[in-house]
Amino acid sequence: MFKKLINDLKAVEDPSRRGALATEALDVLKEANTEISQIRQAAARELKDQGLSYKEIGERFSRDGKPLHFTRIQQILKGGPTGRWAKAAREAEAKKPEPEE
Repeated sequence: MFKKLINDLKAVEDPSRRGALATEALDVLKEANTEISQIRQAAARELKDQGLSYKEIGERFSRDGKPLHFTRIQQILKGGPTGRWAKAAREAEAKKPEPEE
């Protein structure tokens, strides 16, 4: 599904149009990423409520036979940015000026 979108974007000859379509696609993907993350978080909460451990949930959420690490499941359940997004959020927070008294 996403590969077709990428190939279609690459095929647009006009660079202005290709750039505009890519910008639109990125906006849609950001929204989709948020919704998909919420779906996964809800599923993790349901499994946790059923009594599964973080490790067991990670095994059920495996990708290509590789389970998600239990600390990743903890992050998913907490919500908020993770991975490179968490790093970017921490860096942005660190750059904020201290409030003046």
